[in-house]
Amino acid sequence: MKRNYHLIQLAATIACIPVCNGFSTIQFHSQIRINSNILVQKKTFAISSTDRQDTEYKYDDSEAESQFGTKEYWDDMYIGMGDFDSEEYSWYFGFDTIKPILMEYMPLPPKKQERSQEQVPIKVLVPGVGNDGTLLDLYNFGYHDIVAFDYSSNAIERQQELLSFNSKASEDVELLVRDARELDDEWTGSFDMILEKGALDAVFLSGEGNVEKAVDELKRVLKTGGYFMSVSGVVPEELRREVFPVQDWEWLRDGSDDLKAGCFVWRRK
Repeated sequence: MKRNYHLIQLAATIACIPVCNGFSTIQFHSQIRINSNILVQKKTFAISSTDRQDTEYKYDDSEAESQFGTKEYWDDMYIGMGDFDSEEYSWYFGFDTIKPILMEYMPLPPKKQERSQEQVPIKVLVPGVGNDGTLLDLYNFGYHDIVAFDYSSNAIERQQELLSFNSKASEDVELLVRDARELDDEWTGSFDMILEKGALDAVFLSGEGNVEKAVDELKRVLKTGGYFMSVSGVVPEELRREVFPVQDWEWLRDGSDDLKAGCFVWRRK
């Protein structure tokens, strides 16, 4: 199957997301950041726990097959120069659609009244977080040990503003600038679950072989027996089955027949 088909599919999917799914994104007006009585306190996001000094990765997307596969496109979008809302945009669909699937297949946080200091929290990784409000939804649902990253520092700044509406989330959630193809060595086997929405699609469009590298890295940082949820509308089915082979992954939910984007769930063997 030629990749051009998937570029057309992506454009068609994006064009009808707000109408077909019946969701509207929350509008955070510029007055919040400029002249409102609401004070948004920005915290410094971490670039690395190692020796990296640059706030931006030198990301080679010269072979990208679409603007959606270029870092420049996403950097521009998060400062208001793109095709979508720069303040908040929920890719494909919102948390209300994901929540029933999450509750059926993924490890769930304990209910508030059942939490204790002895319980080990579920450690969640959210790759390519962008300016999606799902991160705050996950926190409010009870996942409090979350690491989220994006290769665009502009996206991380937007997430800081979104999380600031819950001061506890702003303190607890770790926001990082990272490249999904090259994650921290010390993260190996660290996470209980991964949730990504459209990140692998963008990586796929950035050039040949990149989605394979990203999935290899995400597999490395996921614990054996850990869970991976992916919302994807562009990665070809044959490639998805190649990078999530049954000998390494248990296919808990196959979203290939879902309308719009598919919601896939795997457990690492």
